[in-house]
Amino acid sequence: MFESPTRNHFTIVLERAGAVIAFMLVLVGNDLKDVGWEIFTLDYYRSLWHMAVYEGKKSVLIGLLIFAGLAWYLYISVRYWKRTTFYIDGVDFVYERKTMFRASSRLPIQNIAVVNVERNIFERLIGTAKVKIDLNSSRTANSTDFKFVLREQQALELKEKLMTIKQTLTGEETAGEEEPEQEPRQQVAFFTVAEALRHKILFMPVIQMLVTLTALFVLPQLRLSGDYNMSRLWYLLIVAVVGWVFSLVSGTLNLGNYKIERDSRMIYISCGVLNQRHYVFETEKINAVLVRKPLLARMFGLASIDLAVVGLGNERNETTHLSLVTDKQQIETILRACVPEFDCSEPPHRCHGLNIVWPILRAFLVGGGTYLALFQVYLDAYIFALIAFAVALLGAILEFCACDFAMDEHIVRYTGGIFNKLTGVFKYGDVQSMEIRTNLFYRLFGIGRLHFAVLGASSVRKHKTGLFPVKGFEEASARMVAHEDNVLLGKYGAS
Repeated sequence: MFESPTRNHFTIVLERAGAVIAFMLVLVGNDLKDVGWEIFTLDYYRSLWHMAVYEGKKSVLIGLLIFAGLAWYLYISVRYWKRTTFYIDGVDFVYERKTMFRASSRLPIQNIAVVNVERNIFERLIGTAKVKIDLNSSRTANSTDFKFVLREQQALELKEKLMTIKQTLTGEETAGEEEPEQEPRQQVAFFTVAEALRHKILFMPVIQMLVTLTALFVLPQLRLSGDYNMSRLWYLLIVAVVGWVFSLVSGTLNLGNYKIERDSRMIYISCGVLNQRHYVFETEKINAVLVRKPLLARMFGLASIDLAVVGLGNERNETTHLSLVTDKQQIETILRACVPEFDCSEPPHRCHGLNIVWPILRAFLVGGGTYLALFQVYLDAYIFALIAFAVALLGAILEFCACDFAMDEHIVRYTGGIFNKLTGVFKYGDVQSMEIRTNLFYRLFGIGRLHFAVLGASSVRKHKTGLFPVKGFEEASARMVAHEDNVLLGKYGAS
């Protein structure tokens, strides 16, 4: 199967034109809301024709133009479906689009990073699924390279065929050997819908929400003169709450029933109550492991695990999670089961004492800036300045306490962050670039910061440490430079 040119399922036409069709239905429905059942009578169309001829030529012309535009868009969508094909040619995946904007791609299946299968509500109703293919490319790390809509069984077969060929090419199977039996998967963790809801709540940006609510609803009440119309602000609050609840519910349904499985080579992730998603990727494609502890989660001793994997997390930021928020014991269990190689054997070192100087200065600047911005309008501006200073000072202390750095022969690890604590673990061969930054003052103490980047989505690509001795950074940089690039090793094998 898939050796000959294969088209998408015809419903891709409806998906491509779905937004336009929905807009037209709303537009027509709004015009016909007062017509009712008259639309099914002959008199209605006689009246419409009379209005078009004698009264509403302009309106009819606009309607005809809109209808022509919709028809043209549907024609383009059908043409896209008819002239877009893909097939597997030996060890290559071939994609061809013979439309006005032609495209033809031939890529080695070995270079495929991730194959995802997704099913939204519409696709589940009609029995189709969307296959998303991502490549080992930093240029397209934030976008999906290829998308296809197929029957559900075909989508699963395409995913399995691509991953089987990829595993064969990477040396897991010997040449000429029969295709092995499916290796049983081991379930590592499972998160219910309730645990997905907990994850979404604990990842709320608390500080940003408090600042916004204070600016909108507290400050206006403290004006020195004049009345302030709060009705619009309450309306904004209601709209914001409705939007937040919708985001919370949709995010929970997208992450509900989050299951993590693995075998000796692959990690499998599935999630979603309404829109179901399935992800599969090789463990060797993991470029970093990130343990996140946002403010609310830290208060309850909980954390989550994210990954830097090229293709895992596309333009909609679908997911980079290896686990949802959970307790420390389960975090360690998942790390041991899925990424045991990302374990630094050396204990972490505390950052230099000067690491807290700038955060404290920043707290004074935040407090002073708040007072200067408010003192001419609010009688009690100093109260808000003190609150802003206290929050910034708390952030400075948390930032200093969270900052550490460690390295051994294979791994570099750092912890940082203000209210949202982050621990990043990297293998030397996965680091793509590095830079030690210091200045005249820091050089007096022999300290600096290490900036480095790995392949992955933009949200997990760039990293920087706190202030540590430059000698340690130079040693880590030397090991990174001397280490063989894991990307090249995975592609060409060890020399």
